[in-house]
Amino acid sequence: MYQVFVVEDELLIRQSIRNVIENMPGPYALCGEASDGEMALSMMQDLMPDIVLTDIRMPFLDGFELIRHAKAMMPWLKIVIISGYGDFESAQKAISLGVDQYLLKPIRPPELMKAIEDMARRIEADKQQHSSAHGYDNDEVQHALRQHFMQQLLYGGLHTSTLLERAHALKLDVVSSCYQPVLFRLGPGDVDHRLLQVTVRSLLERLEMPLFYFNEANQLTVLCDGRDKDALNEKVYQFIAILRHELKELCPVVTAVVGTMVPRLSAVCQAYRTAADLLKKVADVSAGQVVDVSDAAQIAAEMIELGDPFGARFQQKLQHVSVAGVPQLVDEAIDSPEGSRFNSMLMRYYALIDLLRMTVQQAVKASPELDSKDAATRLSSEYDVMAASGSMPAFRQMAIDLLCRAVSLRDENLSAMKYSHVISKAEKYVAENFCDPNISLISVAKYVGLSAAHFSTVFSQTVGRSFINYLTAMRIERAKELLTSTSMKLSTIALDIGYNEPNYFSHVFRKLEGITPKEYRNRTQGDQ
Repeated sequence: MYQVFVVEDELLIRQSIRNVIENMPGPYALCGEASDGEMALSMMQDLMPDIVLTDIRMPFLDGFELIRHAKAMMPWLKIVIISGYGDFESAQKAISLGVDQYLLKPIRPPELMKAIEDMARRIEADKQQHSSAHGYDNDEVQHALRQHFMQQLLYGGLHTSTLLERAHALKLDVVSSCYQPVLFRLGPGDVDHRLLQVTVRSLLERLEMPLFYFNEANQLTVLCDGRDKDALNEKVYQFIAILRHELKELCPVVTAVVGTMVPRLSAVCQAYRTAADLLKKVADVSAGQVVDVSDAAQIAAEMIELGDPFGARFQQKLQHVSVAGVPQLVDEAIDSPEGSRFNSMLMRYYALIDLLRMTVQQAVKASPELDSKDAATRLSSEYDVMAASGSMPAFRQMAIDLLCRAVSLRDENLSAMKYSHVISKAEKYVAENFCDPNISLISVAKYVGLSAAHFSTVFSQTVGRSFINYLTAMRIERAKELLTSTSMKLSTIALDIGYNEPNYFSHVFRKLEGITPKEYRNRTQGDQ
């Protein structure tokens, strides 16, 4: 399915384009539309379209600026300009920005359909090119030398002056103000790793990001650099979104760890090691997520802490264990010299009670509205602690079951720990301002103090849906209240919930609810 996004400030023109797309045969879908470039950019960052149809002269952010920013964030985009201006200067500027087609208004439906079909063919041609194992970098020797250089940089052992000399010989510009490694685990799943590596190499070459290294067949490290910390962080999260989009067909599950930002080339090695350690811990329990190393300190503080029955060494290992590693951890505790304490039935009973307490704590952290006493009562009714304390095999099995449950609860909340206050602040802001037609992902990100790309990733991971879907759902719920309880005109309701165009409001409402606003009003008021 090819996702098409329309940017046009003239309502009637936008409506006619929408009608053409919705009635086109074949795998085409209108994923969104906007009346100005700023709103479009915010929505596109969530919707990730394949094809964009845009005007040039628009309020807030014109078509050329929209294209420039959109191409930086989503280089795969196929862009068609639909403009009433056919002057040479505009056409020349469009070419310089990488526009794929330039159509003049008024445009006829067959012409528009042909342009969209042409863009789809180009997308397929690009995919075929990416699928080819040849043609990306004929100089395999140069590639091998660069991979060897990255290995030396990431694993350490060379003086900075030596690294700079080798980088210069390989025509790599590694002198910068700050560096940030990003590690990716590509999979799990049945993945063609050779094709995956060729595709990644092609993407990185197009993005002019030569500092990358395949540590393993399914593990990639990319070193991002920049002159400004905020700009670099923005670049990193944009790149993660781009890589995920480009690999979505080859590798649907991409786990990313964002390393510590460091000011010196010599510090990259330690930043990489820290990120690599974290990737090992989260690759299975947080597959498909984006985790920032800066979260590690807070995550560690929230990790499970056991009391005396298992000892300090057990506590330390438990902070980093995955669900799969729980049985081995329990066996190590039982088989250790200190494990002789569990020969006592009373000690086994106390140990299981301690695990019950710890599991309740994790359950309450996962669901703050849960009463700890109620949770303890329910959990105790599920497990017969006294019976399990009667024998070592039963004790071992219950200890494993409780720890697996607690670790699962812990891991489900890793991504939400650091940013819970940010998301709460954003949700409160949206609840108070969702009726403002100018509210956008960009404006909310600025309000909470994150870049748009970073906020988009954090919000979708924490809330479970994209920002634009969250905002739209809130507006539609308000519209349903007004449709049911008032006799306000549809145009007035549209304005009241933040939509300047009544027709677009009706389009969104029908898409979410399956019926038009008028049909919804008739149905709900008829039931009263």
